[in-house]
Amino acid sequence: MTFGTRRARPAAGERSTDSDAAREAALRLLERALRTRFDLTRKLGERGFAEATISDVLDRLEGVGLVDDVEFARAFLAGRWGRRAAGWRRLEAELRGRGVAPDAIARAREQLEERVGAVDEVAAARRVIEQSARRYAALDPRRRRQWLWALLMRRGFDGDVIERALRENPPED
Repeated sequence: MTFGTRRARPAAGERSTDSDAAREAALRLLERALRTRFDLTRKLGERGFAEATISDVLDRLEGVGLVDDVEFARAFLAGRWGRRAAGWRRLEAELRGRGVAPDAIARAREQLEERVGAVDEVAAARRVIEQSARRYAALDPRRRRQWLWALLMRRGFDGDVIERALRENPPED
């Protein structure tokens, strides 16, 4: 097969067992972006490949390091942690939604913290509070605290982190 030509999809209801075509399709998907095994499985299934063929191809690609959920999760966490303050709970939920296993997420977090040092969730929560200060400035302190608590919960911070951040950065009277 020459590069640039596509193989015909199997007839409706049929699943292709052509592992070379599945590998090529997977490699094309990986050229564009890092992907999880779950995502690749879904996309290759949509393209008409049989489950066993997909599994074999992804096992081989995983064996040579082209499919790596831990690396995907580490890159995702590294990119998201610095840009927009969000708690670990939210980031982990997003990764689980992308099909990354909890143990892969934990290993990715460890690798990230080895590279950038321990991540301070309280500091990230305080940053959200500071960014939102003007928006909630007209509210009375009790109401402001409630709104900030809700905002931080939506961003994925847990209760202990929120309490510490609000205690260190209390709403002004």
